[in-house]
Amino acid sequence: MIRHARIITICLVLLSMSFCFSSAALAGEPRRITLEEAWALAIGSNEDVRIAAEGVRQSGFSINKATSKILPTVTAEGSYTMYTEEKSSGSFVTQPDNASKMEIKVTQPLYSGGREWANRRQARYGYESSREGFELAKDGTALSTAKAYYSILKALRDFEIKKSALKRADERKKVASARFAVGDVTKSAVLRAEAESAGAEAELIKAKENLRDSKDSLKRLIGVDGDFEVVEPSARSYGAGSLEEHIAKAVEGRRDLRQAALSERSATEGVKYARGSFYPSLKLDGSYSVREQDPETTFFQADSASATVTLTFPIFEGFLRKAELDEASSKLREAELEKLSLRRDIEVEVRDAYNNLEYFKAVIESLEKRLSFAEEDYTMVFEQFKYGLATTVDVIDADANLISAQSSLMNARYDSELAILNLKYATGTMSEETAKAANENDHP
Repeated sequence: MIRHARIITICLVLLSMSFCFSSAALAGEPRRITLEEAWALAIGSNEDVRIAAEGVRQSGFSINKATSKILPTVTAEGSYTMYTEEKSSGSFVTQPDNASKMEIKVTQPLYSGGREWANRRQARYGYESSREGFELAKDGTALSTAKAYYSILKALRDFEIKKSALKRADERKKVASARFAVGDVTKSAVLRAEAESAGAEAELIKAKENLRDSKDSLKRLIGVDGDFEVVEPSARSYGAGSLEEHIAKAVEGRRDLRQAALSERSATEGVKYARGSFYPSLKLDGSYSVREQDPETTFFQADSASATVTLTFPIFEGFLRKAELDEASSKLREAELEKLSLRRDIEVEVRDAYNNLEYFKAVIESLEKRLSFAEEDYTMVFEQFKYGLATTVDVIDADANLISAQSSLMNARYDSELAILNLKYATGTMSEETAKAANENDHP
């Protein structure tokens, strides 16, 4: 029995040590971040999104403030007075020794030319505009995050390309040194190969620095400290559709265009608000007071209640109302022009994004062929260089063409992915890509 207990204890100790070692190994691995996770982190922590969320909250408070103009106001007032002495005239008490009073006042606006309702509708449109601005901030942050994310992927692939280029340069240097040793080439060929190898090494160092800078840019957006790795996203596709269909989708789905429409409605209510100042206003005031005196004066009244209806008709105020109405009308025309201008700008933006995507779709196939030819050309020229059938210049030109083909295809592929996201953003459907990230973020 004791033997079995010892065996079990030894197994538990070994299992614990294995778990500790595996945990330590995992702790040393950099964090792996997907594009979707980067979206969620950016939307949840980025200052632009949080500022937009505060704007939504402030707009909600504006509705409450506008509503308060419609509801009645109730005030309570109390006072206590102590006199220097009690005064009387014959049998009449004219001044008590002390007195107290409590009064409740109620004021209810009944009519003011519709200004209070116009003001509330303005506040409501402002709240809806802030909501659209919040969603727009999330879309913009997601697009910026995607650009930074793909920038890291570009820098990483560029680093790999430059690393392979350095390896090829070292191979050429070895070949040149071997050929120089047998007297097949002059010393200049070796020096040229060494210079190319040093240049390739410098390009590799530069690519490494670019990779670090790209990571720092993404860190700023997603709020992550420490080292991390990005995961290659799966290739995405965009639904087929003509340019006109995409423009129609943008007109319907762009949040900034909705904001412009809400601003136009708010400006319309501003005109109604200014026009309401030309109408009379009506309000109801009610009060109830309770008083005490010691001793009571001769004509003392313990409590009283009153109600007053006040009608105010504006006659002349130095043309202030006309100036306010003219200003509100001008703001309405300004909002209409801004909406029209934004719609035209959106059409141009969608055209550019659509044409850009079509360009990458067409050019990638050509760049793939170019890369295939460049790889075959370099292999052939390098073999010729080994046996003296090609010069150093020939193999360097072939290598430069190979690096250019690799970089061009890599950039085109990632730019094609970004072009899809740019088109989604231009058409107002970016939230489809960030739906999962948006659900993880608390709405204000």
